[in-house]
Amino acid sequence: MDPGYLDTTPVRPPPPGQTSNFINPVSRSYQLVAVIAVTFALVVLFIGFRLYFRLKVTKSFGADDWLCIVATILTLSYSALILKLLWKPGGGILGIHLWDVPLSHYIEYSKGSLADSVLIRITNTSIKVAFFVWYLRLFSVIKYVKIMVLVGMVTVITFCVAFITIDLVACCPWPSEHGGWLDPKMLSRCNKIAPNLVTSGAYFSVITDFYILFIPLHQVPGLNLSRNKKIGLSFIFLTGTLACAAGLTNLIIRQDKKIFDPADFSWTIVPVYATSIVEINVGLMCHSMPIVLFQFVTRLSHIGTSLSSWIRERRERRRSPAESSSNLAASADEDNPPPQLPEVPSGNNNLTGIRTFVQNIYRSGAQTSKREETVLPTFKEELTSVDPSYHHGLKSIRPTHIEDSRQTNNSRK
Repeated sequence: MDPGYLDTTPVRPPPPGQTSNFINPVSRSYQLVAVIAVTFALVVLFIGFRLYFRLKVTKSFGADDWLCIVATILTLSYSALILKLLWKPGGGILGIHLWDVPLSHYIEYSKGSLADSVLIRITNTSIKVAFFVWYLRLFSVIKYVKIMVLVGMVTVITFCVAFITIDLVACCPWPSEHGGWLDPKMLSRCNKIAPNLVTSGAYFSVITDFYILFIPLHQVPGLNLSRNKKIGLSFIFLTGTLACAAGLTNLIIRQDKKIFDPADFSWTIVPVYATSIVEINVGLMCHSMPIVLFQFVTRLSHIGTSLSSWIRERRERRRSPAESSSNLAASADEDNPPPQLPEVPSGNNNLTGIRTFVQNIYRSGAQTSKREETVLPTFKEELTSVDPSYHHGLKSIRPTHIEDSRQTNNSRK
């Protein structure tokens, strides 16, 4: 086929009153660029804090952190691919009307669209697997929870493999289809299968998001913690509802069939790409939020405790001279000794409270940095670090049904 024909022929004729514009068409590409910029900044922030805390503070870098890095690379790769498919800055077709798209650009988009469909499924799966691996660190001592995690992991990986296989078979030109990426049979097959396949993937993502959210939340009531601490812990894990909400939004938008209208899909499909980008980025942030929040709450709690101690010491020292004067007056009335001025506290004593305050903060950080997260003790230490009084009861924080089981076994012995 003549390359000049591909460069000068639009994918579809313009509607009445419109003309094709290959040079400077009306574009909504900026919408996706803005979404990518905001989510990219947030992901870098959360992942940066997560890696810092795991590497420098808790020194507990594990398999879930490696998977988090892999998922981050895949997420950024997906965002870069979408930028390439946009009219601006990538010179693609997304964000402009289909009658402003030459056939040559449409062929390139068909290849890129298949790549983005496969890449987002792999990215979504890697994020979910990272969640499951983290849960294995937390709950591996609880047999049925471990089974739940393993079943979930196998399910999402199996679905990913099946999805990619069907997608490639449906939307790649077969050897017998000599028209290549513009072959009518291939286009008909892909347009028939791909929308339903992608929508089923959206349903699956929402279901697995709620499943991932359920696993830690249903364990909180069984922990030997006070009611307020259980509520606080639940709120931290409930940050995962952000990922569920993003997935639901993506699913709801896909119910509008006009979005996939072949007559102008390059323009109408932009909201689907936007919600897909938000979904994977929010999922990645939710994977790091509990770890980051634990550490921030820990430090704020230590600073608050140290500040309260310093204020209390200052108040006590202010009372001391008054008490000394009262005792001196009482003694003078009884024994009539010569009056004496109360002793003025030295400068070092005045600075003691401040020194204690600073040392408490320093010691709090030192204690945190020496922690090592392993299996359920990992969960205990990260969750209980928000209050120094927790340290005394770390060993007692475990699911209640495990305690009951151990007591039963001991009685049988």
